[in-house]
Amino acid sequence: MKTLLAALIAFTVGGTVRTQAACTMWNVPSDYRNGFGECETAPGVMIFAPFSGSKRITTEPFFQYLTFKLPYAQRSDSPWAAGIRQGSILVEDFEDGFVNTTGLSMALGIMGSGFSVDEDDGILGNDGDLGRVYYGGFNTGGAVRAEFTADTEGRYPTYAGWVMDTSNQSDARFAAYDPSGNLLADYRYILEWGEFQFVGVYAPQGIRAIQSNFNERLFVDHVQYGYAIPEPGTALLTATAALAAASRRRRTPARPLP
Repeated sequence: MKTLLAALIAFTVGGTVRTQAACTMWNVPSDYRNGFGECETAPGVMIFAPFSGSKRITTEPFFQYLTFKLPYAQRSDSPWAAGIRQGSILVEDFEDGFVNTTGLSMALGIMGSGFSVDEDDGILGNDGDLGRVYYGGFNTGGAVRAEFTADTEGRYPTYAGWVMDTSNQSDARFAAYDPSGNLLADYRYILEWGEFQFVGVYAPQGIRAIQSNFNERLFVDHVQYGYAIPEPGTALLTATAALAAASRRRRTPARPLP
């Protein structure tokens, strides 16, 4: 039923689906069940994940709603794209065959060749995007885990997530853990979707690890983690200030030579 609904949505909008993202900032109400997802979080933690459904809980300050693009095809589709551009959010895409992004290690899975994120082969919109991904299992249940180390100041990432292919994964889940191993967030019944979608978490406490469990073959790509995302208003003010400064420079009359 979920797959059918997703297909109908995709057909209606011509293949590009924009759904809402439930972002929890405090404990989720016990009756929360929105379409394809249900979750629990520690205080102050926000989950970034797509869902679809008719019931929307908008009681402030528990929820914010963001627009996600499905399928995830490139870094600019990430809800943290501004941080990626700024360099405060790192991305590991596995394309060089190694896990060598600073502060990241992978566990409970295996890297291999497969259909990776669309942009990874350098061509958007083509079929057969063969590249490298991280598998949690082959036609059996399994798990993938990303672990993070603290930076030179002892800080763990406050943002961490990845993109995942959840085809035939009616019970896929995503969890995040703090530096002491305590559960920060648990997101269950992730949107069953035959292409990549982003799932991540913000936790001011710091994130030591994220993990996904699956009931069948499933893989992840574009592991993303870091410390800050520029506010849209900040980016706009910065751009406006730069334009104003450039305009002032153009308007400054030349001084006559002595």
